Amino acid sequence: MAQPGTVSDSPTPPTSPATHHWGRWVLLSLALLVLAALGWLKWGLDPWLRGKLEKTVTTQTHGQYALHVAGLRTELLARSLHLRGVVLRPSTEQLADTLPRLTARLARFDLSGVGLLALLRGRTAGIDSLTLDSLRLDVAALARRPAPHPTPPFYQQRPLRLGYLALRHAGGSFGPAGAPTGQLREATVSARDLLFTSAGATDTQRLAFAAGWRAVLRQPMGKLGGHTITAQLVDFSSDRQFFGLDSLRIVPPAAGQGKPGAVQVSFTMPGLWVRGLRAAAWQHLHRLRADSALLVTPHLTFKPPAQAPPPVWKLLQPLFDQADVRQLAISDGYLAVVGVSEKPAVRHMYGVARGLRIDSAAAHPGAKRVLYARNWMGHTGRITATFQAPVYPTSIEHALLNTDKKSLRFTGLALRPTLSAAQLNRRSGYQTTQLRVLMPELRAEGFDFYRLSDDSHIQIARVVAERPYLEARSDGRGPINKTPSILTPEAMRRLRAHLDVRQLDVRNGTIAAVYRSPRTPLLGTFVINRLNATLHNVSNDPQRMSLAHPLTGEATGYLQNQCRTQLHLTTSLLDPQGRQHLWGSFEAAPLSLLNSIVTPTRLITFKSGQVQRITFDEHLDRQRVSGPLRATYTDLKINYLGYKDGQVKKTFLNRIKSGLVNSLVIRDQNPRPGGRFVVGQMTSKRELQFSTFTAWRQGLLCGLLQSVGVPDKLAQQFSQSSDPTPLPPAGAR
Repeated sequence: MAQPGTVSDSPTPPTSPATHHWGRWVLLSLALLVLAALGWLKWGLDPWLRGKLEKTVTTQTHGQYALHVAGLRTELLARSLHLRGVVLRPSTEQLADTLPRLTARLARFDLSGVGLLALLRGRTAGIDSLTLDSLRLDVAALARRPAPHPTPPFYQQRPLRLGYLALRHAGGSFGPAGAPTGQLREATVSARDLLFTSAGATDTQRLAFAAGWRAVLRQPMGKLGGHTITAQLVDFSSDRQFFGLDSLRIVPPAAGQGKPGAVQVSFTMPGLWVRGLRAAAWQHLHRLRADSALLVTPHLTFKPPAQAPPPVWKLLQPLFDQADVRQLAISDGYLAVVGVSEKPAVRHMYGVARGLRIDSAAAHPGAKRVLYARNWMGHTGRITATFQAPVYPTSIEHALLNTDKKSLRFTGLALRPTLSAAQLNRRSGYQTTQLRVLMPELRAEGFDFYRLSDDSHIQIARVVAERPYLEARSDGRGPINKTPSILTPEAMRRLRAHLDVRQLDVRNGTIAAVYRSPRTPLLGTFVINRLNATLHNVSNDPQRMSLAHPLTGEATGYLQNQCRTQLHLTTSLLDPQGRQHLWGSFEAAPLSLLNSIVTPTRLITFKSGQVQRITFDEHLDRQRVSGPLRATYTDLKINYLGYKDGQVKKTFLNRIKSGLVNSLVIRDQNPRPGGRFVVGQMTSKRELQFSTFTAWRQGLLCGLLQSVGVPDKLAQQFSQSSDPTPLPPAGAR
């Protein structure tokens, strides 16, 4: 009811029928549009997207590639996309040289949690997960040249954040279908929190845009430098900082294949485990860092290249600029070198390297590293090699190394010849000494391994040889080798590397000489037992070796285990004149101890004779041997013998010769009955084709012969080399 004095509201006019009719049509149209859109989204979006994808690939590759999608399904409410049966293949035989030739097959593609609103606004889009299942990628060839107008990287075009990526049951090949250069049977790869943005690309805590990667590759195969590289399993986890290889194998090219003169490697390794691997630092800083690496039973056989390769750090530079591994361990390794006559091999190697660093700075002299490591410690089993193949197979039963303690130790050293002295003469065409060496232990103390690593110079405080046995066999049949001997002190001048041993000790050694003369097939023997020697300043370093600071040494031993001997030596290893000074003494002994060598070879025997003492003072250079020899002896008598029917015999003529020599030439005692003492002179020509040891012996023999009455000229001739004789006949032993 209206109040008095007020105007009441006018009534609303009634709506016309035309207006009601128009409103209903608008609502109906809107409903139809919504229904059409929903229908299109349900039944038309998927075919449209599938066609759009296939057409886009055809357009962007100018019709050279075709994409086929067997099924595509979108779920808008779930913000997901699912593809099935995806195949990408070339649609023409000839492809542009800016495109690779490949074929890809993918069974399933599942994308979920797509941030559509951020994607439409051009912001960093978020995707919960992407899963690729059963991918097969075969790349026949890569693009021969880059595209003329390269597009920016994907992460700069479409900023994207992917929560989880999974690739399952993937495989593929690289190279021609008939002869691929790379294959992968199966791979499973996953990654978390991938940030495809500029910030994600430069984040040093991320590896390939991801916060973490996990990859397992089964039976990968590749070819490099003609070699075939395979593995049973490759395992990598950036979160666990772990990399593992199972059953790695490298097979060299077949005979007649591969680049001539290139290195050839045969390698197997059941396991490689790297822990504490900072893979992100490898990507961003090109620096490989790891806490530890373990090589399980590596077996390496390689043939060196014709030309020396560059250093290791330069070979590995394409992989990294620097590698740092806190500890590298080798368990039960094997190393052999083929293609060289020595064929060295090391078995059962166990070693640990600490502070390993590989780069140019670590290889530089003064870096205080040995083979790029701060220190090495390890031991080996049997080491073998052959010198002057096939004559001298050499072995070491065990080797022990500790660079921190500066120690190196070998046990069970052996050099055993395969040819006799006579066979060596025939093989070389002249007289050659056959050597046999057995040494239970050889150790080096105070070994400067850093110096060895820097400039290949050997510097050792002390070397000790325990109970060495050296046997020298020679056959007097054949001409004398005119080449200067290398077993001389002055030969040290020709060594390219410096050798510097402060002290060399020989303990309880044995030297045996065995000689077969042209006169008889019988072997003469002579042995020095209980040899103990010490040499000081064994060096060819000009800073340590000079006439003022020469090599010095002293030795004691027993001739034939009966006559005690004491020797002293001084010489400069860098003296171009080869000057040496040797002096010493021989204590009381019967002269018959020499019969084992002189009777078979000279057909002379000491019937009697007793030495009280022999002293000598011998000087040598490259021209002569000289010095006095004082021999005190009594009752000296010799007999000349003959050889017939395989036996040494006394003959009538030799009896007469013996009597004349004993009565007219030989002094039966010294001093003479009247008290006159005859001093022998060691006057002999220095024959450079013989070793220093032979020169010592020649001088001593000359002086001894003079002291017993042999005329000077005859004594010199008798002590020096004899006339050449024919080589041993074929088959001679």
